[in-house]
Amino acid sequence: MKYVNNLTWGFAVAALIALMPIAARAVGAPPKIDASTPLTELKTLATQGNADAMLELGERQVQGQGVDTNSTEGRQWIQKAADAGKANAWYDLGMIYSKGLGVPTDMKKAMEYYRTGAEKGNSDCQTSLGLFYQAGEKIPGGVKADPAEAVKWYRLAADQNHTEAMFHLAQLYMQGEGVKKDSIEAVKWFRKGAEAGNPDAQWMLGSCYQKGVGVAKDNVQAYALISAAVDGAENPEQKKGMGDIRDKLGSELNPEQLKQAQKLAEEWIEKRNK
Repeated sequence: MKYVNNLTWGFAVAALIALMPIAARAVGAPPKIDASTPLTELKTLATQGNADAMLELGERQVQGQGVDTNSTEGRQWIQKAADAGKANAWYDLGMIYSKGLGVPTDMKKAMEYYRTGAEKGNSDCQTSLGLFYQAGEKIPGGVKADPAEAVKWYRLAADQNHTEAMFHLAQLYMQGEGVKKDSIEAVKWFRKGAEAGNPDAQWMLGSCYQKGVGVAKDNVQAYALISAAVDGAENPEQKKGMGDIRDKLGSELNPEQLKQAQKLAEEWIEKRNK
């Protein structure tokens, strides 16, 4: 299991989400650690030095999943997993301090953990580190804003297909922050994120089609992408606002165009649901 970022322009810290799908254990293969692993077996494997078991056990303890919440011991197991080479464990440690899970919230310490994981190649840590540099002192305990440094870390994560990094990288290209303004390059990254199912990227790519920024104006594509973004939006107020824009676009399409746009919207939504 791991934590997954769900960061928006407001730099909200990600919430903890569900455990990864169960996979079959091959005969003779190393034990597969997942949500189905019994607690007793997990503890045994962790004690024997299995890094995956250390990480899973630590996360269960921090979150109180199937065990009594024990943030201190859980954090210790996650630290051991990180020291044993689990790069995503550094992201978990960063989340513990950014969320204040059993410890006082400490964004400076969180950033240190994210940096360690980022330097080890973890894309979640790279994206979080990029956000610190993009937000600057808007994050208490953060650093001086450095958009160029944010671009650097976002690009590293985007090259690993991290959809949120793609979205933020595209934003910086569109705004010309930390990099030369380039709406065509921005559209490229919005498209990559949209095709990977990121609703924020779908919204922005749809807006680009609506306004003809970085791409030829196309209200059919705009309607389709904004519809997909509406489908994926979680904030009710945001969902309504985007829905109003979609409906206005729809009123400007003829029946055949609207039918085509709705079909395309279904295809974009399917990309996210895969």
